[in-house]
Amino acid sequence: MTRLKAIAPMQRADVPEVAALFQRVFRKGAAPSAEFLSYFEENFFGSPLYSEAEGGLVHRDADGSIDSALLVIPMQVRVNGQVLTGRLMSNYMTDPAKRTRGGADMVLTIRARNQAFCFSDSANPVSADHWKAVGGHVLHIQSLDWRHILRPAAWLANRAATKLPAPLAGLASLLAKPIDTALRRLIPSLVAPPGGQGAAMSRADFIAAAPALVERFAVHPVWSAPELGWMLDMAALNTIDGPLILRQVRDEKGKLAGCSVFYARPCGVARLLNILARPGQEGAVIADLLSHADSIGCVGVQGMAQPFLMEALCRRKGISFVPRGFYCISTRDPPIVDAAQRGDVYLGGLLGEDWSRLVTDFHD
Repeated sequence: MTRLKAIAPMQRADVPEVAALFQRVFRKGAAPSAEFLSYFEENFFGSPLYSEAEGGLVHRDADGSIDSALLVIPMQVRVNGQVLTGRLMSNYMTDPAKRTRGGADMVLTIRARNQAFCFSDSANPVSADHWKAVGGHVLHIQSLDWRHILRPAAWLANRAATKLPAPLAGLASLLAKPIDTALRRLIPSLVAPPGGQGAAMSRADFIAAAPALVERFAVHPVWSAPELGWMLDMAALNTIDGPLILRQVRDEKGKLAGCSVFYARPCGVARLLNILARPGQEGAVIADLLSHADSIGCVGVQGMAQPFLMEALCRRKGISFVPRGFYCISTRDPPIVDAAQRGDVYLGGLLGEDWSRLVTDFHD
């Protein structure tokens, strides 16, 4: 009981100490910059849904120092018509220089019997075992990324760039262009066909359209205008893979078929956050995404696999699947588990943390 009392809600005043712990556990241990501290605070306290009850936790050792933390972002979901606040478990960490039971005690707080709905979309194997040990579930399809490579030589050159000296990396990139030109003539599936009726979509139009496009799922994000606006603003700050792009696709009658949210830049890998589509229109939205990425010179496209996308993805040549990290959920509500197991859920992307700079950035 004494140990459990050492667990308390994370406060804004804790940000410098928790951010420093994050740097020691997940980065190289440098003191957090002012930019990092500002982003960290906004990430975990800035959501319109934030409340102390739904926020992160810290554990203090005997001298009052924080030796463990569980970082949480609240996200509202609708479950069979009922609105509840889910908790995205972002980072779980313990001080590597200390022996503490704080982390173990905090793991117990995500026991299924204690949770309306909490989830993680990037758990490693050890964390996934912890989730299962406390009654959670792993969603296997959402634990995969789908991938379409458009320019294989450039893709390989990009992957090798971080391991090669700068002159060799530059040479590899230079040689990749003529090789890809030849390969794309020989292998037609490398070239994305025209996407049809796709076009840029405004932020306001996306916020207005997105909630209706996920209502068909038994478990789906509510995406109120304030929450979705905050998520898009946060996502737009993450420019590692290029600017945030919103696109829409309309059918032959001009009706909205669906939309997509992704990062893309020339010579990079387009990183998909979300595809939203009316039933049967998933393939059209995927086609537009691939076509647009190809047209601006991306070397490939990658994003989370979701059950409702699988048929459309499997109908396309050139699609492959790779592990991305375990998607785990914990809930005391059997209907949520049932919906997840039959694939009647909309999870991932903006309802996750692929948009967070803490996943991709601040590595220096």
